[in-house]
Amino acid sequence: MPGFAHAADQPPADASNLLNLSLQQLSDVEVTSVSKKSEKASQAAAAIYVITQEDIRRSGMQSVPELLRMVPGLQVAQSGSQNWAITSRGFDGQFSNKLLVLIDGRTVYTPVFSGVFWDVQNLMLEDIERIEVIRGPGATLWGANAVNGVINIITKSAKDTQGTLLTGSVGNQDRVTTGARYGGQSGNLSYRTYAQYFNDNQEHTVANPISGATQGTGAGDQWHNAQGGFRLDWSQSEKEQQTVQGDVYTGQENVQRYLPVTGSVSPTFFNVVNDTDDVSGMNVLGRLTHEISPGSSITLQSYYDDVNREFQYVGSSLHTQTFDFDFQHNLTLDSHNDLTWGLGYRFINSGFGNSFYISYAPENYYESLYSGFVQDKMALVPDKVFLTFGTKLEHNDFSGFEYEPSVRLSWTPTENQTVWGAISRAVRAKTQSDNNLNLVLAAFPTPSGSPPAPGSTVLSEVGSPLTTSENVTSYEIGYRIQPRTDLSIDLTGYVNEYDHLASLALGNPTVAFDPAMGAYVFEPEISQNLNSGETHGLEAAATWEATKHIKISGGYTLFYSNFHIVGASLVTASGTAPKQQFNLRSFVDLPHNLQWDTMFYYVDSLPGASDGFGDTMAIPSYGRLDMRLGWVPLKGLDVSLIGQNLLQSQHQEFSPFIYQTPEEIGRSVLAKATLRF
Repeated sequence: MPGFAHAADQPPADASNLLNLSLQQLSDVEVTSVSKKSEKASQAAAAIYVITQEDIRRSGMQSVPELLRMVPGLQVAQSGSQNWAITSRGFDGQFSNKLLVLIDGRTVYTPVFSGVFWDVQNLMLEDIERIEVIRGPGATLWGANAVNGVINIITKSAKDTQGTLLTGSVGNQDRVTTGARYGGQSGNLSYRTYAQYFNDNQEHTVANPISGATQGTGAGDQWHNAQGGFRLDWSQSEKEQQTVQGDVYTGQENVQRYLPVTGSVSPTFFNVVNDTDDVSGMNVLGRLTHEISPGSSITLQSYYDDVNREFQYVGSSLHTQTFDFDFQHNLTLDSHNDLTWGLGYRFINSGFGNSFYISYAPENYYESLYSGFVQDKMALVPDKVFLTFGTKLEHNDFSGFEYEPSVRLSWTPTENQTVWGAISRAVRAKTQSDNNLNLVLAAFPTPSGSPPAPGSTVLSEVGSPLTTSENVTSYEIGYRIQPRTDLSIDLTGYVNEYDHLASLALGNPTVAFDPAMGAYVFEPEISQNLNSGETHGLEAAATWEATKHIKISGGYTLFYSNFHIVGASLVTASGTAPKQQFNLRSFVDLPHNLQWDTMFYYVDSLPGASDGFGDTMAIPSYGRLDMRLGWVPLKGLDVSLIGQNLLQSQHQEFSPFIYQTPEEIGRSVLAKATLRF
């Protein structure tokens, strides 16, 4: 269900025009993530939500993770200044491994251990055309890891970002943010280039008797990042479009870490250190779309992505290089069949700098992924009933052959309502971490009564070549209706059945030695796939045009889970996703070109989250209130005063990431100005 839509990059001088798009126009927004071809969002046979550029501008949010809070069915939780846990339909964690994220078709899902480094997905928000979010499997088209959802971030064409844009903000949390963009045109070529920089403040610690952290003190996780890039779009004719785009970034992230150590190093079995992570990377993507004939078109896309992370005190590093090539053919066979098929190849080179805490064997690894898909959309009753079926076939070097089929049925009894249902299978593909990771989890005194052994025991997660891919079979049903010209409603229900979920089992302890840590008992927790379970829930969204100048949108999520836990696991714990969430957003146009926008979010408690030191702790429910007062004093100038987390000075949203103490997210106030000319 789409939110606001506004095609022009230039905001109008009259702010009251921003709400003039009807709900019918909003429902006609074209999306591509469901079928890999354009179709109306209101008629898509999937649970899809669209965040438009106008949603982005009027939300006052400063990052992509923050924007995703408005999507029903997504859990977005911040656990530190740089860290977000984001998932769809459960399984939230430090690296939620069942949600595929793409930027213009380039996957940013980390191939080594599954998940997304959200801290380096720092797009210039003004360049985003829309964000399409699918809740539920999307693996038939997008492949492995699109288990519980797909987030596809689509940026604007260079021809839609002409001229100069300058933006800047200052605040207590987002201390300084600046950005500049210039777009131009030469013949059939449109281009843009941009640069941006931000410097963010630290968050706040939660009182913890084990770590010694004091309530409300600085967490030491300030960070800054600089990024730049370009995009070129040109066409030789109306039948062919070409795109080349790229980005480069570098940043430094401070973090206070609680590192497990042996008793010979510290009697408390952990050390508190002020660490620094250096992050950098680049990517370049090329895409060609060519219409062979009416009803037949091909798309060729290739990209190269380079990611570097260095953990200075931990002493480890990660470097991944990904080369990807995809071919797609859209073909109208006849008046009843639209066929889409494609082939793909991906090559990944992973290099690691091993340390006591994190290590891989081998330290360098090369992986190839081969894929193909086919999907047919069949009109059983023209313009009324559509049957869509297909499958993705993949082969990777860790788990071998994978198949991911789906069947979707949609019925449009009238122009203002759609009923749809789907059955899908998807997999979370096995990775190098499942196979050969060694990750230190904790250190503690060796239990008494053990055979003569060192006085310290180190517990580590250890990968195994015997592990397999996780998989889900999903059953979905949905209903969209616009009962009145000023009201739209979107409902989705689902049941997901999971097999071969990740688990851990204690292995045989051995005596080990490290030059810095001394002798210790090494106790492995070996990766397995013995867990299973079921989740089911309800997702609802609605938009109401209360008046010409007021729009109200909201979403509600109800989530239940039932897991059969054979071995210990972090991602299958019932406490990793709230049972209920809802949000309510109002966009109000006031006289004198003023805008008053309010967003309220409620998130239920997390009863079973880990505190990062081996114990569990309840994270209370919380309500978050954000407000934005905007002013468009003249054409091209947009000024905003933004307040976030206004109800509390600070609150906790999620359990800590590994080696970190629990943190609370503080209240934020900032002023922002954007100038276009």
